[in-house]
Amino acid sequence: MHTAFIRVKVAPEAADRAARAMLDLVEPTRAEPGCVTYEFYRDHDDPSLFLCFEHWESRQALDDHGSTPHVTAFLAEFGPVIELWESNHTSALV
Repeated sequence: MHTAFIRVKVAPEAADRAARAMLDLVEPTRAEPGCVTYEFYRDHDDPSLFLCFEHWESRQALDDHGSTPHVTAFLAEFGPVIELWESNHTSALV
């Protein structure tokens, strides 16, 4: 199992639009081969900061996700307003 934690901060004026677009990513992503969990969260103190929690059957499945049409369209639209993109790739200790 491959788990990724992604922190994405967008320009404040784009935050609500980005939130809607992130929600639109959920359904097609969950239908992808190897996707186990895919969820977005919004920070309470900074509404322009989002966290994505993802479980994938393998790192390859996650890498394949990055080149899907819905992800590339999201990045094309919101890339100019993304101020921070941090990712942590992990595996469970068990």
